[in-house]
Amino acid sequence: MRGVLPILLGAVLTVGSPGTVGPAAAAPPPGAVAQDLPEFVQAASLVVVGRVVEVWAGRSAGSGEGRLYFNDVHISVERRLKGDPPATIVVEQVAPAGRVISSEVGPPYKPGERDVLFMREGEGHRHVVLPQGRYRLERGTVHPIGPGPVAERARGVDEARFVGEIEAVVAQGKPR
Repeated sequence: MRGVLPILLGAVLTVGSPGTVGPAAAAPPPGAVAQDLPEFVQAASLVVVGRVVEVWAGRSAGSGEGRLYFNDVHISVERRLKGDPPATIVVEQVAPAGRVISSEVGPPYKPGERDVLFMREGEGHRHVVLPQGRYRLERGTVHPIGPGPVAERARGVDEARFVGEIEAVVAQGKPR
């Protein structure tokens, strides 16, 4: 009996831990959430202004009820803010069909929409948008997709001002 109690306690702590994937639990975003724009720009390996060209069904991972489907979102780069992207990049997003497992997935991308995207490299040729890293541009105004300190400060800001602030942060980080 002495060996069973620690095992049971461990199982209870594991099952009840935040971040446990289940019907009511959402997985936390990987790493710390950036608190300001300079920290966020530094965390991203690639930042672009782009237009969604098309969305294709992508890969799947896992099996059974745990299977996830992904979409490959093809984005034409209008303006490079950080990094050296090709003319078109592929962003991977969990497909919205089926169970939603995380608020970080966000709404599906739609052809024609313009976004500022803060990304990191994913598998193969794909990129993954960071938590609070998607900002829709509509009628010259920034509309964050998802919560976070940087997103809240960017809500309703003029597009040119937001892009200019990102470029200024990138320029400050470059060696002279």
